[in-house]
Amino acid sequence: MSEPSGVQWCARFPTSKSTADLAPPFRDAVLAFLSQLGDSHANVSIQATLRPPQRAYLMHWAWGIARGLPKNMCRPGDVPNRPIDPATVGAMAGVDIDWTHGGDPVAAKAAAAKMVQTYGMAAAAALNGRHIEGHAIDMNISWSGTLAIRDFNGQTHNIASTPRDGTNTELNAVGKTFGVIKLLKIDPPHWSIDGR
Repeated sequence: MSEPSGVQWCARFPTSKSTADLAPPFRDAVLAFLSQLGDSHANVSIQATLRPPQRAYLMHWAWGIARGLPKNMCRPGDVPNRPIDPATVGAMAGVDIDWTHGGDPVAAKAAAAKMVQTYGMAAAAALNGRHIEGHAIDMNISWSGTLAIRDFNGQTHNIASTPRDGTNTELNAVGKTFGVIKLLKIDPPHWSIDGR
């Protein structure tokens, strides 16, 4: 018998936080960028690297049931940003979950919303995204004062502008020289091989 959705699922199929699990050549690019951030005394906290497909499935459909998926993630017939009917979510091998809560749509939506909250999601998760490939990293970056950081070509950038975090456009430009590209919208800690 399938187990109802809920926060107990969130601890299963954990996402790695290790850069060793990233795929080359992105792994080498990240390590070089992190080295420069470290030399510059920036604070870096890694939240996610490689994500198992089972976790992506759970995150994707929890968001879809709780909040509705954006247009680029909808299936034919889905209405963007309208909660998905849990009964229409397909099964995944190895994840014996009951999204419907036995046909109780209120309980299903509430359980999905709690999963989204427990995962700490800021945006819908892709079913086949860069994290699953090992081509993305979620990390929080911060510093105080001026960040003096060298780019891939050895040029030093003195970043005094705000915000003093990973969303800073000057820091984004430095990361890009390494091949670590900031996702500019909706997901502040997300960097990847191509900005997606």
